This record gives sequence, structure tokens and C-alpha cells, in this order.
Amino acid sequence: CAYCGHTAKENRLSQSKFRCQVCGYTANADVNGARNILAAGHAVLACGEMVQSGRPLKQEPTEMIQATA
Repeated sequence: CAYCGHTAKENRLSQSKFRCQVCGYTANADVNGARNILAAGHAVLACGEMVQSGRPLKQEPTEMIQATA
């Protein structure tokens, strides 16, 4: 569930319909899946480290930035 994080086969009412058995969130199943993928992408940097909100993080080594400047 993109809203509460609950996972269960029973959440999929059909190929296209999603309804969380815990919190009652309803959505198109593809939209729910896309929101879950987006949330997972925001949680991990391209470098594979966990994101810590509130402070900027570099995605490329300093050597790469200096080499292209």
C-alpha cells in the first residue's frame, strides 16, 4: 500500500483495482505501484546510499566534477 506500506495479495481486488485491507486506501493498482516505486527511488541515491533529508549530498566524486570543469 502506497499509503500505509501494508503488503498482501488480498489488496489486489483485480488486475486494475487496489484496496488496502488495513487502512482502506483505494487506487488503480498501477498508480499504487508507481507511487511505491517513486517512494523507493526517493529513498536511495544513485550511489546506493540512503538519503538523509535536510542536508545536500553529492552524487559524483569530486574528482569527476573537477575533471569535467
